[in-house]
This record gives sequence, structure tokens and C-alpha cells, in this order.
Amino acid sequence: MNRWIWITAIGMLLINSRAGYAQNLRFSSWSNNYLQLTSYSGNTAADAFTLRFEANGDIDVPLWKISVRLKQAIVSDSYVFPETKIGFQPSATTGQMEPGPVPTVTQIGIPGDSRLSQGQEVFIVPQSAVSLHHSPSAPNGYYDLQIRYNLVVEGGRYLSQFRSWMNFYIPLEFKAYDEHNNVIGITEHTYQLQIGQLSGNFPSEEQFAIKVSANAVNGTLNLSSLSDYVNGTRVEYENGLSVKANTGYQVVVRSLQPSFSSASGNTLPLQTVSLLLQPVTGHAVSVFRIYLNAVSQMVVRGEDTQGNYEYFNIIYATEPNDETLVKATPDLYITTLQYEIIPL
Repeated sequence: MNRWIWITAIGMLLINSRAGYAQNLRFSSWSNNYLQLTSYSGNTAADAFTLRFEANGDIDVPLWKISVRLKQAIVSDSYVFPETKIGFQPSATTGQMEPGPVPTVTQIGIPGDSRLSQGQEVFIVPQSAVSLHHSPSAPNGYYDLQIRYNLVVEGGRYLSQFRSWMNFYIPLEFKAYDEHNNVIGITEHTYQLQIGQLSGNFPSEEQFAIKVSANAVNGTLNLSSLSDYVNGTRVEYENGLSVKANTGYQVVVRSLQPSFSSASGNTLPLQTVSLLLQPVTGHAVSVFRIYLNAVSQMVVRGEDTQGNYEYFNIIYATEPNDETLVKATPDLYITTLQYEIIPL
């Protein structure tokens, strides 16, 4: 069964967050740079990429993020390899820091699967829920955080168009940002994908696609006035979500963290924010307003989109006179949401 996933972040700003400091921070990467396909079922290169932050001395960078960008089409002769068949899946985190331990993939809020999109930045860490933080006991103590990714090539009938021993080269740019969108570092790789002698059967031809638009990747609810607390507040991202399916589908959403949290350690219940997807294209779909939860909840149910994308406005909101928000410590609270499309 095919599953397509997209990750976005949603935050509530109750007061401006403090700035981090990252003068010593360095960003680098490593790759095995090669994968061969020998089956119509696709293949996975384990730990194909390692993305690394290093520093000496104190650092504190909340809300950091990492993107990957496909710099140009993946071409061999006159053949183009579809970039949407290529995904990044986090496998592990390692490193050393004080205080420990090293944060896990889940604690950081890393998407389970991120697909390439030519010319566009795809955030494989949309907005970290854990700071890059180091307070060493020794002067200039060493900090190291490594995030490992598998490179996954989806199988399918599309592979039959390629000749054996064709080589495709995937030019990638990785970019790390701090909380103010300042670039921490940039690194590039050209990954070789070779078509071997393909065997096996074609996998299911169910096709799904889901995407959160660039303007909705990092959503923010700003409670900045008394009216926002008394009447509730909302933010709407037009055409924020698009989906495509060749069979009946549902979109489910869950938070990758158990609560909203801030860089200073404050938390808020997920249920303080509601989510509604408002149809734009006018086709017959069912939508369901939910309160955020760490358990997957259905927000849309629809039918075959007939080869077209269905668009939805994303609406986040808080309730009027929510006592939890009234009593909350002013801070910037975030969580990471996973949008997933699956067959009915």
C-alpha cells in the first residue's frame, strides 16, 4: 500500500523568543554517492547521507531546519528520471554533547519520508523541536550531531522505460538555517543512480501525492493582544495543501511530539489548536475539524481526483477564553505535524 507523507510545523507565538548563538557552528555532510536498481520494486541505500553539525564551546540554536534542493532535472541521454520517486528517510542520530543524550529522530521532529521536487527546497527538518545546544564542562568542548538518512527509490512500472546500465546523476544541495533563517552552512553532492538488470514484478499502481505549499510549511498562530485570548485567533493558508489520488483516499494528521514545547522547556497541550482543511476546488470531499493530537486523525475523505490536484486552505485556530492559554508562560511553542494520504 502506497503512503505519501508531508511534514509541516505549527507554532504559537506568545512573545518573541530569545535569539540563539551559533558563531562556532559548522555544517557538513557525507554520502556513499551510489545506488543500483536491480528490481522493479525499487531499492534503498542505507545511510546514504550523513548531515552533521559541529562546534567548539557554547552553542544554543532553537528552531533550526535543513532543506534539500534538486538543482536540475535527473537526465540520462533523453530520459528523465522522475524526482518524486526519490525520498529521504531518517535512520538514526548520533554524536556527543553536554548535556546529553543525543536527541532522537522523533524528538527532533524529522519527517518519516521527504520527496524531492525539482528546483524547490524540501525541508527534511522543517523546524526542529530540539535546540542545537551545548554547555561543555571544559573550555571549547566539542559538540557533534549527526543525522543519517536512507535514500529510497520507489519501484513501479515507470522503471521499464530505462535501459540496463543507464546512469542518472542527482545534483543535490543541502542547506541548514538557524531560527532567523540565516544560513548556517551549505553542502552539495552528486548522487549516482544506476539502472541494473531489472527483475521481479511491478508493484501496485496506486498513485498518491500530497504537498504542503511553501507559504504553509511553517505555520504560526500569534496571540499578541487581549482580543486574541478572549475571542480566539486563527490563521489561514490559502491553497496550503494539495493532494492527488487515483483511488479513494483519506488524509490523516498527527503531531510528531506529544505537546507544544518551547526552547526554554515550557509546554502546552496539543488540543489548544484546531485544524480544518477547507476545500478550494469544489469537488465532493468530506472534511473534519479536529484538535491536534499525537494520534493520527482523519481530516479529509475523497475519491479519485481524475489526474488533477485537489487544493485545500489550511486553517489553524484557538478557542475563545482558553484558560490554558491565558495561564501559559509567554514563549514560542512549536510542534511538528505529519500529513499523510492513504487509500480508503
